[in-house]
Amino acid sequence: MTPGDNALALRIAEVLKERCTHETLAGAAEDAGFSLGEAISKRDRVLAGLAVTDRKTLGAIAQRIGRRYSDFALEETGYLVLEEGEPPISEITRRDIAKAFGHDLAGESAIDEVLKPLWPIDSMRDGFFSTRSLAQQIVQHMVLNPTDWDAEHLFGQLGAFTCSRSRFARLLKSVMHPLAGRGDDAQRLANALNEILRRDGYKLESAGEESGYPVYELSRLHRGVVGVPKNLIFASTGPKPELGFAYAVNNDVVILSGAEHCLIYDRQIRKDGLLWSELVAWWGAQHPGEQDAAKSLGRRLRASLSSLAEQGLFDAYFRRYRPLLQAALPALVPQVYLHYDPAIVRTLKRRRSFPRQRMDFLLLLPSSTRVVIEVDGQHHFSRDDKPSLAVYADMVSADRDLRLAGYEVFRFGANELVGPASHALITRFFDQLFKLHEIGSRAQSRLHTPCGTPS
Repeated sequence: MTPGDNALALRIAEVLKERCTHETLAGAAEDAGFSLGEAISKRDRVLAGLAVTDRKTLGAIAQRIGRRYSDFALEETGYLVLEEGEPPISEITRRDIAKAFGHDLAGESAIDEVLKPLWPIDSMRDGFFSTRSLAQQIVQHMVLNPTDWDAEHLFGQLGAFTCSRSRFARLLKSVMHPLAGRGDDAQRLANALNEILRRDGYKLESAGEESGYPVYELSRLHRGVVGVPKNLIFASTGPKPELGFAYAVNNDVVILSGAEHCLIYDRQIRKDGLLWSELVAWWGAQHPGEQDAAKSLGRRLRASLSSLAEQGLFDAYFRRYRPLLQAALPALVPQVYLHYDPAIVRTLKRRRSFPRQRMDFLLLLPSSTRVVIEVDGQHHFSRDDKPSLAVYADMVSADRDLRLAGYEVFRFGANELVGPASHALITRFFDQLFKLHEIGSRAQSRLHTPCGTPS
């Protein structure tokens, strides 16, 4: 065990020593998920049993014992250990959530009764010399005088800005319960909170119903790709460029040759993804003399597409969704390098090249979501104009690797994307994709209107 784990185990042992007799100790340990060791004292029996426990299990034990014996600090420590390595809900997000509630955190529910199962507000004090409990102050400033404290001030008093994510989730579940508020206002509040929570990769979703009203719980958005996108190399119109590192420590890429054949987006990409408007702004800064940066960039990207099927998908996307989503339109980035083999790989023996160098299209969406769209022509299944199981196996193997890394991969047959039925197919796909990922939620009602004419 690490020193921190030893301290936590000791804290667990002290709580059980105080709360249990020798006869009840074994049952308490079993309920918490471990077995006692061989020793004489209660404390040492617990420590001996915890000595072989890994850190996550130790956290779960601490959480259970803290919950059972109303030890707030121990329960909270257990939660924090269990949440290590998981995406947090930041203080900024929590403050924005508090602002969304304003002065009305619990609606029709009694705010002090909502909080008592979550924080020991009857024993909490505002300062060493305070004679009133936090529970009494909450009643004074949020019930009797409901405009004294707003939710943001209360969060500060509770420590809700820094508490475990699990405790914060329980708070949200309680204040969003139908007993606190129902109907259209509650739905609008849930939508507003989800707009805030999605920045950190979370959402409130209905986990059931009570008397016909949804009961919300906090959940993770679907798993995206770990890490931040860097060095977006795309829109290749010719031979693969040769790359180098201008500053290897900073991972700054420089094109050594073939710069005229590709683009490198060198700005920071936010966690919410990459928008078409951001790509246009970048292009405009690169080409200050262009009268219409969006149209110029569109022509340059389209030039990188080698088939009528790819061009059809690209054109249909922008005709349909640029007028609808406007500034919220995700950038559909063509011909993006996924892997990069240096030129020297061709001279090395026993060194296989990556099977897939480029993606046909890439969408960088909120919550670290990366969507790959592939348009499959004959070369995806054949070699030298003959069907090839080896080529197909390489393709599906690369797809598996992408999906395991968190990417979403969608494939179209090239013949699907040409002809009179292609526009409806493309529209249906992106409608469903954007609905799944809640892209442009304020524009969703417009996604079902008849398609407009090409601009």
